[in-house]
Amino acid sequence: MGMNPRDIQKMMKKMKMQELEGVEEVIIRFSDYELAIQRAEVTKMNMGQEIYQISGNAKKRNRTDVEIIEIEISDEDVALVASQTGATDDEAENALLECDGDMAKAIMFLKSK
Repeated sequence: MGMNPRDIQKMMKKMKMQELEGVEEVIIRFSDYELAIQRAEVTKMNMGQEIYQISGNAKKRNRTDVEIIEIEISDEDVALVASQTGATDDEAENALLECDGDMAKAIMFLKSK
């Protein structure tokens, strides 16, 4: 039996919890790699110190001394690659990132799997 949304909101307020809106990416950096979480759901709690809960699928990326180039990928590009290949949106987005945003390369990459 699920909880009433109003009760959930009261509980979250009592625990000083809030969902952070508009989070695009969360990056956790290690010395030789990083975990990047796209479209992460982030909840912040304040219990004497700030506590963050992060939900989402992480992608491991190697860290180099080379400047990181950000690639802008639109939801339309992801949808097109997914529809052309039968892949999920996450698979299509990952393929686009692997192929530096080139839709044709991403489609060929996914079809070759």
